[in-house]
Amino acid sequence: MTTTIGHVAHGWRVSDVMATDRPGVELPSLTVVVPTKNEADNVDPLLRGLSVALADVGAEVIFVDDSDDDTRDRIFRSAVETSRPSLDVRLIARDGDQRTGGLSGAVIDGLAAARSRWVCVMDGDLQHPPELVGQLVALGASGDAELVVASRYQPSASNAGLDGRRRRFLSSLCGRAARGALGSRLVEVTDPMSGFFLVDKQLVDVTRLRPRGFKILLELIASHPELRVAEVPFEFGPRHTGQSKASMSQGWAFGRQLIALRRRARTLRRWCYDIHGLITVESDGELPELEKFAVRRLLDAPTLTVRFGSFRGVPNGESIDVRDELATVSYRERSGFGVSLRSDASHVEVTVSRFVARSPHVMYTNVVEPILRWRLVQLGYALVHAACFSTDSQAFLVTAKTDTGKTTTMLKMLDSSPLEFLSDDLVIVAADGVVQSFPKPLTISAHTVHALKDTSLTRWELLALKPQSRVHSREGRRFAFLLTKYRLPVASINAVIQRIVPPPKYHVERLVPNVRSARSASIAGMFIIARGGDSDEALDHRQALDTLLANCADAFGFPPYDSVERLLLATADIDLRTTEREIISAALSDVPARMLHSDSMDWAERLPRHVGAWAPAQHTSAVTSGVD
Repeated sequence: MTTTIGHVAHGWRVSDVMATDRPGVELPSLTVVVPTKNEADNVDPLLRGLSVALADVGAEVIFVDDSDDDTRDRIFRSAVETSRPSLDVRLIARDGDQRTGGLSGAVIDGLAAARSRWVCVMDGDLQHPPELVGQLVALGASGDAELVVASRYQPSASNAGLDGRRRRFLSSLCGRAARGALGSRLVEVTDPMSGFFLVDKQLVDVTRLRPRGFKILLELIASHPELRVAEVPFEFGPRHTGQSKASMSQGWAFGRQLIALRRRARTLRRWCYDIHGLITVESDGELPELEKFAVRRLLDAPTLTVRFGSFRGVPNGESIDVRDELATVSYRERSGFGVSLRSDASHVEVTVSRFVARSPHVMYTNVVEPILRWRLVQLGYALVHAACFSTDSQAFLVTAKTDTGKTTTMLKMLDSSPLEFLSDDLVIVAADGVVQSFPKPLTISAHTVHALKDTSLTRWELLALKPQSRVHSREGRRFAFLLTKYRLPVASINAVIQRIVPPPKYHVERLVPNVRSARSASIAGMFIIARGGDSDEALDHRQALDTLLANCADAFGFPPYDSVERLLLATADIDLRTTEREIISAALSDVPARMLHSDSMDWAERLPRHVGAWAPAQHTSAVTSGVD
């Protein structure tokens, strides 16, 4: 490609620049967008540096100019004098009311005009070294990142180019303010204030961007949290010529930008989860129980979509409508709890009221989990309410009625034996006996923590355990189910309680710091634990299956579960209840099962002995070691 001086002229606009995409013209592999304002003396050395740095790259440089000096004339002359045949120099000249959005608006105009997949944004004052562009491009091309940030705060980097301690302090202060506003979105970015970065244009939705001020990278990160981010350290050099554009007015603009981004971040963010490639979920709000399945984005349409919406005008009570292959159900309580579902053969869309959304545990447990249960059955799997641990790829299920002591038993075993953790509450079971982990956070009590050797819970978390344990105890659950027998807004009451006193839920790594986890294993045995007595008896296949299913049913049933279940059962093309039973029955065939009763709740000492007896002889000592 020859240097296209004809593209550089006063008065050219974005539409003119885009018109250069002519048939037969080879498109560049990289676009460098340089927003400029009164940078005439920096144009020559910048273009010379880019010509050298991009000698082996088919590239274009787009200057987006808001200048009042002779910067545009310098761009024209430099394109002739210093550029090379494979470097295409182009200009977007913005005048008057076209200078919208400040520097951010200029970058967005350049991004829209870019003809390549990869776009590098850099300042025109030479504080961003042109020779670093190649490193950014190489990291992006490696496939490890979709947004590559040049950072002044990585090891071996430097921000010495900021003039004086005052500017360095203000830059650091702005960075801290950005982290306070956007929180977890900036975990991977040490320099959110950088104006030097590379991005995959194919993954940028320009309609999400709201140009305001001069920190376009913040806008990009906030509006596209799914982008995979990497960083390259660089030394922020001194300004070559000219003056800094930083001013008090820009400081106020930055503050307004942060406030706007924080507000918009709540509406733009989508939480995505991929459950072993079987079911994918996209949600307007975070689902903490699915945290271990979180992904940045989904490659295909989700199986389940969770949206927040309004329920004004929706009548109280339940309504179900099944027409052809599409079914809808709504459940609303006068106090604010509202859920509606639309379901077809491949997708379920759930809309919950913001009242429900403010209690994510309730939203997951009472709405999302029932959907996962029956969707998995349609795929040939069963979502079984049982704890699961493994040794040498052999899995052992532990099931019990709710609030029996299963969680404490599991944690004590993991704390004292070299067992691997798969799940405390749910596990995905296939008919061939292979189980896949479902690592939800564990609901614990003060009694549970006292039984463990060491945890990483903070002092405040430990103090909160007593009231949390009291509210979310077995007695509390029984009382809640008792209320379901009366005409009370039980789901709303539950949501309020969960919001005021959230359940004490922690991932297993917080409770047993050195725990080992497994992703899948094959069922080698099953234990059913129950309070009362001190018996130990073997169960036949039918007894084990019936008891497991009864314990699973005990975990469901809280409103609006019945409404969700009726909808999904009514729209399925198979008998889901029968299919679920058949899957679990096949998985448990020829699997030994024992019922262990106990008054002293000593299952953590008894279970490993049975595992040692069932496991191959060479592993027996490893399984039983550490157990008194």
